[in-house]
Amino acid sequence: MRNCIVTSGVWLRVWLLALQGARRMSVARYLLLPMVLLCASGCSSMKDWMMPQGVKLDWTSVAMSVAPGANRDFPLAIDLVFVSDETLAQRLTNMTSREWFAVRESLRKTYPETLEFESLEIAPGESLTQSGKRWSGRRVAAALVFADYFSEGNHLARLESLKGRLHVEFGATDFSVTASEK
Repeated sequence: MRNCIVTSGVWLRVWLLALQGARRMSVARYLLLPMVLLCASGCSSMKDWMMPQGVKLDWTSVAMSVAPGANRDFPLAIDLVFVSDETLAQRLTNMTSREWFAVRESLRKTYPETLEFESLEIAPGESLTQSGKRWSGRRVAAALVFADYFSEGNHLARLESLKGRLHVEFGATDFSVTASEK
């Protein structure tokens, strides 16, 4: 990071000196700034600003329905998880839902900048639809849904590549996710 700041400082001084010398050449002045930005893009923070990482979510709505009698007729805990770090995303996709629900609070404290999740609980026979606008446009390495079923299994799905209307159907012991275009 220090090298990035030093490099940016050097380029800023070069740009200011060139700008002073190019006062009479207004075209050169306007071409100089893009050249400085391109050269400074070797700095990781500048790269992130100019070329953001991750997939941009494009959801119009997210509908979730729990089948009658699902999860032994007990309410189902559901987490929508948003991860902006690729390494953490890989770690989470290798977890089962049981593991996720056991460590989610400690992960939130450990990764406050790169991990967010929203928790819901839906009773069997109920459904919930939320506007996708609250998530659309967000860049993520992964968007996941975990369901805390009584039954064994991963109970995990990746959502970041889906577009339009998402429908998550929670069955008796597992769930599926479908998407339809806007």
